[in-house]
Amino acid sequence: MRLSADDLTTRARIRDAAIGLFGRAGFAPATVRAVASAAGVSPGLVIHHFGSKAGLREACDQHVLAQTASQGREKTNPASVRQLIQDYLNRPDQYADEIAYIRRSLGDESEAGDAFFDAVVGQTQDIIEAGIAAGTIRDFEDVRATAVVIASNSLSMLMLGRHLSRALGAEVPEPHGIGPELLRQLTLPALDIYTNGFYADSRFLDAAREALQQEATNQRREHAP
Repeated sequence: MRLSADDLTTRARIRDAAIGLFGRAGFAPATVRAVASAAGVSPGLVIHHFGSKAGLREACDQHVLAQTASQGREKTNPASVRQLIQDYLNRPDQYADEIAYIRRSLGDESEAGDAFFDAVVGQTQDIIEAGIAAGTIRDFEDVRATAVVIASNSLSMLMLGRHLSRALGAEVPEPHGIGPELLRQLTLPALDIYTNGFYADSRFLDAAREALQQEATNQRREHAP
């Protein structure tokens, strides 16, 4: 877990211990007592700072999302992206707890898990809109839907890290399955696709657009009085 300005405070120490424990053990199995033990405090002090286990999880969500939002803002600047890549390659362990926590959140079928995904999509939409305004990202017909696609693609890297590593013959690090070797192999192909596209021309896009337009026309005809 990367250190923040308040990491020396008791509240931050408890929060960071909870992020690590929730990521490793899951939200349901991890108890307030276990979090307290990991943070070196009493269970009563955890409740004092966060009110309940649910309150603690909410604080963890907010912190992790704040970290991803900060990274997202940096991704709108090519120079910052270069620094992010170098930072991860040099110190991958500092991201381990955060990645494990995100994976747990995405796999948690609950209101909290849904809210976490929605927040990531919202951040992605903000990044796209900022990039459009800055001229680094082209405009899209439906920015919200595009944000869902981009966020899903990015998050799938976290969820499928183990399989991606196996498929590329990279070392599979534990616990999150994403290491420097995988990042080195995927960074350029991913950015190449985002930069230059996948298809050589617009024929597939045109075909899909025509099919959807025809369906919309048929639907209007069926519901016409």
